Amino acid sequence: MPIKVVTFDFWGTLYRNTVSLKHERKDRIRAAFDRCGITHISDEQIYKAMENSWLLWDDIWRKEQRTLPVAEFLGLVFGELKIQLPDWVIDELCHSLQEAVFTGNTVPTDHIVEVVAELSRSYKLGIISDTGVSSGKYLGRLIERDHPGKFSFGLYSDELGMSKPAPGVFQKVLDINGCKADEVVHVGDLKHTDVLGAKQAGMYSVRYSGVRDDIGEGFPEADWVITDYRDLTEIIRGIR
Repeated sequence: MPIKVVTFDFWGTLYRNTVSLKHERKDRIRAAFDRCGITHISDEQIYKAMENSWLLWDDIWRKEQRTLPVAEFLGLVFGELKIQLPDWVIDELCHSLQEAVFTGNTVPTDHIVEVVAELSRSYKLGIISDTGVSSGKYLGRLIERDHPGKFSFGLYSDELGMSKPAPGVFQKVLDINGCKADEVVHVGDLKHTDVLGAKQAGMYSVRYSGVRDDIGEGFPEADWVITDYRDLTEIIRGIR
């Protein structure tokens, strides 16, 4: 059956970071500490607290199929460092950390802008993203900046309360578009979320390995694996 809807993951699929955002985030946390007169914590301690907090974040993401919002992530970091900040500082820091995707380090993946523009003329396009520090509100702004008017809908884990590969995430695509699973192609980079979730839902799956090649042993492989987005349109048009 011809494809009607194409969905994309965000991180490692639509976008990549030219430099790790952990450095920008550390600097913004450091600035918040400075405003509060907290000077006894080193940069190395902040990095370590962030690293340990990400391990906890990742464990929850994988086991509970949900993603922690930025305020809860900061709660883990501050707990690790055994400090407390005023609520107004935390609110400002939450916004500041999410704004880090607009510093110029988060850029579209190679050839994706032209491929999205081409696909949008024939298919309904959507986002299925497991959000990290930056929520769907901020990621959506970035997408609209680089792909204005091309995406019809966005499904973000912080807004849904669940993350891939939870069946409810992919069912939302069918509910929104009134289509069948075999009329949808999902493009993502991770086997344990993107590929597994799409296949469980009965959708076609394309794994993009142009940013990172997920070995993901123990998880199913996608119907197609591409390293160059210029191959995607022909794949989708060939599905019957």
